[in-house]
Amino acid sequence: MQSARCKVKSVGNERRRAESRCRAGRVNLQFALFTLHFALFFVFLLTGFFVVRGNETAVVRRFGATVKNASGDVRLWPSGWHYDCPWPFAVVDRINLNEIRTLKIGDLEQDAPATNRFLRNVDPARQAQFLSGDKNILNVQVSVSYRVSESELDAFLFAAVSPERRLRTLAESVLADAMLLSGVDFAHTLGRNELRERMTADLQRLAREQRLGLTVDDVTIANVSPPLRVKAEFVDVMNARADKETAINQARAYSEQREAEARAAARRATDSAEVFRRQSVEAAKAEAESFSKLIAQLRSEEQSGRRPYAEARQLAMRRKYLDTLEEVLRKVAAKVVLDSGQAIDLTILREQKSSAK
Repeated sequence: MQSARCKVKSVGNERRRAESRCRAGRVNLQFALFTLHFALFFVFLLTGFFVVRGNETAVVRRFGATVKNASGDVRLWPSGWHYDCPWPFAVVDRINLNEIRTLKIGDLEQDAPATNRFLRNVDPARQAQFLSGDKNILNVQVSVSYRVSESELDAFLFAAVSPERRLRTLAESVLADAMLLSGVDFAHTLGRNELRERMTADLQRLAREQRLGLTVDDVTIANVSPPLRVKAEFVDVMNARADKETAINQARAYSEQREAEARAAARRATDSAEVFRRQSVEAAKAEAESFSKLIAQLRSEEQSGRRPYAEARQLAMRRKYLDTLEEVLRKVAAKVVLDSGQAIDLTILREQKSSAK
């Protein structure tokens, strides 16, 4: 009986120890589960931290709605470390507002090489062939420079499914309309600048109306070229147009040169006439002044009683006659002195005239 009691007692002790070990195991498991849940919750809270780089601006969507500031505009988070609700209760969209993006429309048509297969023709679906207003086909390559608008950032993120794709469609539409309103000469050579300004204004207006959240800075026409099949004809036309412009410029330069020469000759003639007029006037004034002085001198002699006016006038006229005769004879090649009281033999003058010849 005593041995039986000992056996029952030992079995009870082992059962209590087993139950104690089970309780300890359950406590350890619960602690481990609690620690794991706490760690997962801590990691979940850490997902609320986000980093915005120096060239980026962040927009936070909290429970699907964009976080806005007190004025009702979209709140822009600057660069640095920030914290908001953990994921997925808050989603962060990072955008570079200073980045200038480029949208390229159209690829140039290339010749198919005979030996090298590395270069191939551009896919016809990617070729930008447009019909001009005078029913000519031109390959046009356009580059659109744009950036994300800060004032319409919510429209860029949420209003449009694919703003870049819609902008490409609008750019192609604007380019097609502009080409239809232009002739081949205007689009190919003469009116590129005006065409670029018109396309830029139209694309900016359409981007604002469509609320793409994009700001178009500039539209650049990279290249306008004819199809390869008619490229030689276009080159001939361009050469003929260049020859025409060269001829017009040469004719205009010759006309301007002749006009300048005629103007200079007219100016020289006017200046010479003006100089001659002034010399004649000055000479006439000098002669008139000299004659006035002579008359005054004659009047003075008459008043002083040295000689009468008529005699003084005759002496003055004789002196004037002799001065004039001296000036004339100085210019004569042959001179003959004759006695005033003798007859004149005209044969002498005839011989001198013939010998002078």
